[in-house]
Amino acid sequence: MTTFKELYATFDPDAGIRGKQFERFVKWFLKNDPLWSSDIEKIWLWKEYPEKWGPDCGIDLVFKHTNGETWAVQAKCYSPNYSITKADVDTFLSESGRHGIDKRLLIATTDLISANAKQVCDAPQAKEVTRFMLSHFESSSQEYPKRIEDLDKPKKKKIPEPRAHQIEAIAAVAKQFKTVDRGQLI
Repeated sequence: MTTFKELYATFDPDAGIRGKQFERFVKWFLKNDPLWSSDIEKIWLWKEYPEKWGPDCGIDLVFKHTNGETWAVQAKCYSPNYSITKADVDTFLSESGRHGIDKRLLIATTDLISANAKQVCDAPQAKEVTRFMLSHFESSSQEYPKRIEDLDKPKKKKIPEPRAHQIEAIAAVAKQFKTVDRGQLI
């Protein structure tokens, strides 16, 4: 099984391209992760969002929660040893403060966040900020593709293997059919 760290290593070294790849990955992740996918009705990259009010100014994705809430998502693709600053999140917080956005999700490839950024995200406000960081990706039960290019490839379904008691039952039935030419298996 591929780890998040191994998948992340396949991202483009160019920061601009890597950031766009991470946005695509976040959309894929939220649609496929066992915990998030059950809560998400629809998800868009900002450029796809039918109610966008302008160019990307801090909101990278938007999703409609199954409870009807609209969430703004900022995807931060940084080095694992980079500490997210207040300046890194200010535009996101400002843009997602608009009418029509109910909650916020800051999702990042680092666990580090400066005291000022943490304070502004944790401050009591009308729209809470949920953080999903590197350690969350690493502890997720999600099966990651081997490479970023494989995101859109359909998953190969595993052929189920019979369990020990099923193997025993299959063998008993096969043995019985060798001695009896008629029978019913239910």
